[in-house]
Amino acid sequence: MSCTDAPDHISKQPTSAILTACPGCDLLLEARGVSEGHHLVCSRCGSTVVKAGNNSVDRVLAFSAAGLFLYFPAMLLPLMTLTSIGMSVSGNVLQTALGFFQGGYHLVAVMVTLTAVLLPLIKLTITCLTALHIRLNKRPSWLKNVFRMLLHLDEWGMTEVYLLGILVTLIKVHDMASIDYGIGFFCFSALVLLGVAASASIDRELFWKQIGNHNLASVDLSFPPGGFEDEVTARDYGLMRCHDCGYLVGHTKSTSKEVHCPRCDATVHLRKKHGVQRTWALVLTSLIFIVPANTLPIMQVDFLGIPDRSTILDGIIYFFKEGSYGIGLIIFLASVLVPLFKIIGLVIILLTIRSGQDRFLKQKAGMFRFIEFIGRWSMLDIFVIALLTVLVDFGFFTSVHTAPGASFFCMVVVCTMMAAIVFDPRTMWDRCRTETTTSGTYHNE
Repeated sequence: MSCTDAPDHISKQPTSAILTACPGCDLLLEARGVSEGHHLVCSRCGSTVVKAGNNSVDRVLAFSAAGLFLYFPAMLLPLMTLTSIGMSVSGNVLQTALGFFQGGYHLVAVMVTLTAVLLPLIKLTITCLTALHIRLNKRPSWLKNVFRMLLHLDEWGMTEVYLLGILVTLIKVHDMASIDYGIGFFCFSALVLLGVAASASIDRELFWKQIGNHNLASVDLSFPPGGFEDEVTARDYGLMRCHDCGYLVGHTKSTSKEVHCPRCDATVHLRKKHGVQRTWALVLTSLIFIVPANTLPIMQVDFLGIPDRSTILDGIIYFFKEGSYGIGLIIFLASVLVPLFKIIGLVIILLTIRSGQDRFLKQKAGMFRFIEFIGRWSMLDIFVIALLTVLVDFGFFTSVHTAPGASFFCMVVVCTMMAAIVFDPRTMWDRCRTETTTSGTYHNE
């Protein structure tokens, strides 16, 4: 059954709450209720469809409120103080972001300021406000819009990656200076843990049920006991899954104007518009930028007035020569292998769509989810440079500066992350159909 031949009884109304659709392959699933601490996994592509948290609202409120309390000390108090040849230098997170502006690398400066300073604050604020309004049983009209914004900004806040950058920096400078940890270091570490805990505790379905439109019509889709014999997608059944809140909305051939989700008010599409074309464009752009990102120097160290520029590979070789094999391997994975893996992986997926071959389709779906997850960790090298330019500034004796390769590398990270965001993995399953049932798999967390 095609999406244009949807049954009359679901053509214009949203669906019953017992049905959901997989965000990864659009498979129509029965979800009568996922108990706390469990999650529903799609049997066809392996995507997590529904994840129910334990005491989600109270946990999110506690973690986010504590994170907001620590935010300003974490950003403004010194992370550490380096002492060498009688001189001491200290720096905080905000200074490391502003250092790129002073060096004239505005693109990198904006990226670091957004991902390490501004977006973590926005995420914590929205998370805390949403949980607080749910707890107080208040539903202002703007709450849906800000919560939708949180879900779109979630992966761009990178305090966890910045914390790893601090650890890499400590290993890199421990031989050249004595290190005294500041209060900011401990506040920032706690901020990262609280932010991760708050994000992980959000039960999206529960939150949307609480803050979304409660006056939703429901219909009987006559879902057969035990599921359908063959795969049936939401599209086949005349339904569209809201990309923001996951609600199912009816779709018919006569739908000519924009359809808005009745629960979160987002514009709903069968598939992301021009997703494949935009992904190709961003992947090819990444391929162009990755050459100068790896061949041009990314950092310059001035020692006694003599400049020494190094590329990403030079930095990796330095750690291996110093015996820090673990750190060298981490940087090699994050800065070299991860960008290449993302580009190659996306090209394989895009070629799969073009060919229509269904071999290893579930594995490719898992690869795409991994690409989405690891995209942000490529910022590690940029954060390390940000820290070194502020902390290693001993005048004529030694200082660290940003080099042109940093801008190109930053563009590679942005383009590959955007490529994964604009791509709709459901198009891969539209092109390559495989047989399965609509019975999801339940897992205990």
